[in-house]
Amino acid sequence: MDDVIEAIPPEVMPYVGIMFNILFAVTAVWLAWTVFVWWRRSASNLTSVSDSVPNKKAQPDFLEVDQKARAEAIKRGETFEKELERRERDEARAAKRGERGKESRMGRLGRLLSLGMALFSLATMVSGTLFQVTIMGRYWEQYSAGERLMKVVSEHPIGVSITVAVILYNLVSFFTTRKWEG
Repeated sequence: MDDVIEAIPPEVMPYVGIMFNILFAVTAVWLAWTVFVWWRRSASNLTSVSDSVPNKKAQPDFLEVDQKARAEAIKRGETFEKELERRERDEARAAKRGERGKESRMGRLGRLLSLGMALFSLATMVSGTLFQVTIMGRYWEQYSAGERLMKVVSEHPIGVSITVAVILYNLVSFFTTRKWEG
């Protein structure tokens, strides 16, 4: 063995060491892989293709129907379907009750509160404008009730138009969505 190693030229010796290490690593990976596959096959109760013996008489289990198990499975399926349909009906009923009850009451209450706040804002704006201390006397002396209202509208057209639009929208939506039940 020493004669073979001495016959190798010194320039090639580093490459021989690298090749030996690569050969050792590949051998270790191959050995580990073989052991892993063997353990996996034995854990899964598998046989390799070369070890198996063909059995020409073997038939798969699904060719024979177990009528009793089939009937039980059908019965369980029908029971499950009935239960599922009943549950869906109950959920639909509960959803309808929820929509009819909470949401519509809260919506009506919200619309009524919005209408009340819009009317309150209009009344506050009109009274605030008409009854300001500095201009109150002048309005009472110069204008009648109708002229005072027109003066408020002409001095504050944007505020009046927004307030009137909110009031009209709330009135229309309140009466169109209301279900009158006798």
